[in-house]
Amino acid sequence: MKKKVLLILILAFTAFLFYAIFITRVFNKEIKISQPIDLVNKQVSTIGNIAKWYLPFATGDTSNFKTSRDKIEYRNATLSITKHVGLSIWYEFAENKKTQTLLFSVLADTGRSSKVVLSYESTLWNKIFGSNSIIKTAEESLNNLKEYLTDSKKMYGYEIEVIDVADTAFLFTSKVVAKSIRKEAFKNLYESLLNYATEKNLGYTGVRIFYTSGYGNDSIHLFTSIGITNTKDVPLDGIFSLKKMPYKGHLLTAYYQGNFDDVNKAISALGQFKTDNNMTSMAIPFVKLISEGIYFEDNQIIQAKACYPIN
Repeated sequence: MKKKVLLILILAFTAFLFYAIFITRVFNKEIKISQPIDLVNKQVSTIGNIAKWYLPFATGDTSNFKTSRDKIEYRNATLSITKHVGLSIWYEFAENKKTQTLLFSVLADTGRSSKVVLSYESTLWNKIFGSNSIIKTAEESLNNLKEYLTDSKKMYGYEIEVIDVADTAFLFTSKVVAKSIRKEAFKNLYESLLNYATEKNLGYTGVRIFYTSGYGNDSIHLFTSIGITNTKDVPLDGIFSLKKMPYKGHLLTAYYQGNFDDVNKAISALGQFKTDNNMTSMAIPFVKLISEGIYFEDNQIIQAKACYPIN
């Protein structure tokens, strides 16, 4: 009797080993992300975005990437998008002469949250002991996607937050000038604002904001303002005019430290964040200077806050 029981146990164990080692089945790994489904789908369905969170590309030297519309290569790793149906995207990942098909599916969860499900075929043995390096990388990358999508600095290059409007009244002026004289014009506009505020006793608060936009091929439109406390006699139009932001309004903001000439990169990042999160703007964006002064060389390092008014 004991021999029979032992034989049954041996056969059962052998059958289990055979199943675990040789029989494949579909496994799933799921994450929840507090981001809208459209935004998440963009990150898993295009090569350029995939490279920002999928390993080893996310930690690799981008100058050594070889990319095409649906394929990226880095060292001995290659990822290809082989199929895209709705919110389901199939990858083929190859590394060290091994290849694995992976399915990433994006699903709505609740409200603004989404789920991403990684599906793959594997054996139970590989699942238990993690002997498939490609699958291990895929699961690590899935976790990396969640971290990436919840970290604005990783995703947009800046730490972005929503704050309440603090400064509501501004003395405003603008001018279109040739790009070649924009630094001098920028300085002159601020000097004219400060002189007018002093002359009219408008209570300059020390706040300086500005925005620039291209105008034709070789000109630029400068918009400059200073914060004021006395708005009684300030006209609503003309060379100098009053501009107001709504009390208890909201701003998307990002701290910027870098070349003065590159500050609009932070504005662009805020604009992309606004679009990705379906936010509505209620005024043009602007830069709030932290660094002292009103004249800056293009390559001068400044500190500032990029701001985008939103509803």
